[in-house]
Amino acid sequence: MKTIYSMGKGKYVILDSYGETHENRLGSIAIALLALLLATISGMALVGVDLTNINPQPVKAQPTINR
Repeated sequence: MKTIYSMGKGKYVILDSYGETHENRLGSIAIALLALLLATISGMALVGVDLTNINPQPVKAQPTINR
C-alpha cells in the first residue's frame, strides 16, 4: 500500500508499506524437510523400492507338480 507523507510545503515522500509476516526459520526448515521427505518417498515408489521392507528376503521358487 502506498502512503504519502508531507515533509513540508510542497515536499512529499511516497512510501510503500507491506503487511508483517510472522515466518520464522524453524517453520521454513520444517516445510523444506516435509517437501524433501515427500519427494524421497515418491522417488522410491517411482523406481519400485518398498520402504516398508528395506531388507527383503529372497523368494524361493516353488517346484511345480505336473499331474
